[in-house]
Amino acid sequence: MEFFESDIRIFHAFIKVAKKNKSFSDISIKSISEELGMSRQAMYQSHFKSIEEILNSLYFYVDKGIQKNITNILNKVYTRSDFIHEIVYSILPLIYEKREFFQILYSEKIESTWSHFMEHRYSDLLLPIFRDKYFNGEIISAEIQSRIIIHEFIGLISIWMNEEEPSSPEKFAPVVIYAMNKSAKDMINTYV
Repeated sequence: MEFFESDIRIFHAFIKVAKKNKSFSDISIKSISEELGMSRQAMYQSHFKSIEEILNSLYFYVDKGIQKNITNILNKVYTRSDFIHEIVYSILPLIYEKREFFQILYSEKIESTWSHFMEHRYSDLLLPIFRDKYFNGEIISAEIQSRIIIHEFIGLISIWMNEEEPSSPEKFAPVVIYAMNKSAKDMINTYV
């Protein structure tokens, strides 16, 4: 998907309007066009017809480059820990670069389908690195494992983007690597 300067200006206006409002329902084409200094009719005619269209395009915009990097990493052979390390150190800087968008996408004020978009976009891409596994006599499908990893990564990025001032990718990377390499069982301290 190609993005023009006018699209990027609209995305920035969307973010400004989202920051000013308490909820997603308060964001309108009118408020975005006012932020841009353009008429609502001009926005409808030459750009986006709804907030959902803007949001959907914004998803592809912020993800631009990320999917390409992940695909490149998947095309190389790594050990498990090398793969996680490579993903983290390759992707976090791209997210940080567009953090003003990610902060809104991961905020509670946007009732977005961001998580669903990410799951749909990356499930099939990651699927080849998983195999069905057996646990307590049950099959845990490769598809379920792929979705679990995507949701875990989304959750970690959400924590990062919801910080008042997100730390640098270099500072947050060890947190992601630790969490991706440890199970909940490993992280929980039990008191006996």
